[in-house]
Parts: sequence; structure tokens; C-alpha cells
Amino acid sequence: MKKLLLVFTLFFSVSMFAQNTFWYDVLLEVKAENAENVASLVDNYYSSIEIPENVSVEFSSIPFKGTHENATHILSFVSNSAESLGKFRGSLTGSKWDLYISKMQKNVENVRTSAGNGLVSFNSDVEFPIGQAWVFKVKDIGNFVNAFGKLMKTFKFEGSVGAGQIVHGTDNGENAYIYGTYANLSKALSFGPKNDRESKAFELFNQEISNETFSKTFTRVLIKRF
Repeated sequence: MKKLLLVFTLFFSVSMFAQNTFWYDVLLEVKAENAENVASLVDNYYSSIEIPENVSVEFSSIPFKGTHENATHILSFVSNSAESLGKFRGSLTGSKWDLYISKMQKNVENVRTSAGNGLVSFNSDVEFPIGQAWVFKVKDIGNFVNAFGKLMKTFKFEGSVGAGQIVHGTDNGENAYIYGTYANLSKALSFGPKNDRESKAFELFNQEISNETFSKTFTRVLIKRF
């Protein structure tokens, strides 16, 4: 009975913050000399097809990353409906798609995909061009999300920010993330607590997720939103 009560309590506490989104990422490894060709191919294709209103498509570069991240660009598909996102991904077929893929294969060194869902978000209507992901290996996703929600009651983040889980295409046990956006590079470089109250909130957050493992971070810069 205690375990059952714990499950219901966890579900309720997560649901208090939940604003589910679903995402699908295509990470591309592109040599510098082919970057312009890839950007042109992506622009020409996604500008020529119909994209559902509740699906967003963004193409970005990845200028800041660790030594183990080889991707240089990322195509992100996001929706508040798993069904809409799945249908849109399934609609990418036909002769135009085949031609696009054949040209991309000549310019891209490697491709990998991942997918998941956001569990909590704040300022989701803010569309800033720079986004940073912090990736974790998490044992207790409920505790992680609730700790993040508690942090955001104190920490004032100007851009959109949220936390969620990586469900498909994960690497080395990485299964959770925090993702935030910045208006410009100056804002990204000056990220962090701005006062004693925010510093204490971060200390508490770090304590509450002390059993989890931080894996990596990378930053993307928007090239075009479709």
C-alpha cells in the first residue's frame, strides 16, 4: 500500500508541472565545406512542404559542444501531440523526399536520431534563437523533474526552459535533460544565479539530484525556423 501511495503521490506531483511536448531530433555531422550545401538543401525541402500548425521544425548549428559530440547541425521537430508528430514524420516520403535524402547523403558524414518528451516547461511561448541542453543519467525521473520545478519557482529564466526525458536513441544511459533558450550570446555566457536567493535555490536543486549523473551540455544556434 505504501508503494501504491508513493506512485500516486509522484504522479500527482509531476502532473502539477506537466505540459507535455514531444520531440524528434536528427543530428547531422557535416564537414565545414559542406555546411552551406546542407543548409540550402534543408531550407529548400522544408520550405516547400506543408507542415502542420502544431508541429514546429527548426534547423540549427551546434557551435558549442564537448569532444565526444560529433554533430555539427540539428533538425528538431516538436509538437504538443505525439500523433501529429508521428504522422508528420511518416509523411516524409515520395520522390521529392528521396531526392532530398540522396543529396543530403552526399554532404553529410553521419546521422543519428533521438526522441523523447518534455515533462515540464516554463515561458514556452518565448522563441529565442540560442538553446542549451544539459543532459543527465537519471535514476529517478520523478524526483528530477520535481526538483527542477521547485528550482524554477525561484530562479528567473528569461527564455523558455524545461525538463524532460530521452526515450529513444539514448547514449550510455543518458535519459533526461534540461533545455533553455537565450536571446543572444551575451545572455548565454552570463547564465547563472543573479542573487543570494537564486544561489540557494541552485544549491538545493543540486542536493536534491545528488544521486543523478550529469553527462554533457551542448549549445545550438538557430539557422531557420519553418
